[in-house]
Amino acid sequence: MFTSCSMYNMNEITIEKLKSDNAKIIVDWCKDRDEDFLRQWAGAGYSYPLTAEQICGRLAEGAQIFEAHRGGEMVGTIEIIEIDEQNNSALVGRFVLDQTVTGKGIGAEVMTAFLQYCKEKLGLSQVTLFVFDFNIGAHKCYQKCGFCEIGRVERPNGWIAINMKKTL
Repeated sequence: MFTSCSMYNMNEITIEKLKSDNAKIIVDWCKDRDEDFLRQWAGAGYSYPLTAEQICGRLAEGAQIFEAHRGGEMVGTIEIIEIDEQNNSALVGRFVLDQTVTGKGIGAEVMTAFLQYCKEKLGLSQVTLFVFDFNIGAHKCYQKCGFCEIGRVERPNGWIAINMKKTL
């Protein structure tokens, strides 16, 4: 049921599967950041410090990681963590932007384009995600994109993860 498409373009945002050569760009976005920053956007998916080898290893294992481009530049990545084919839904996460573009509404543009990709190219009808309660900017971005809170979970480190859902 779920098909793969190499590229999707919505307005100025292009969504496509992450190319392994671009893993180093993600590493560069994180190089001056601490372990909490990595944990905040990647959960337990990667270990600190982030390396291109970790990202390429996940790709080789079949991880569905996407890159987002705006004006020809890679500005973000997002991953489909799990697909529930029976309910046509997916859990997404590991959404990170180039820190030079945050706070400008680009996150909402990328997420909107990605949600459209999920609906049109993957046939999904619902997307869920988690965001930490202290990540105010990301939480507002998801609300702007139409996500609604459906619950909260305390992680082992004490952080509160807000579970959000959007019907496509």
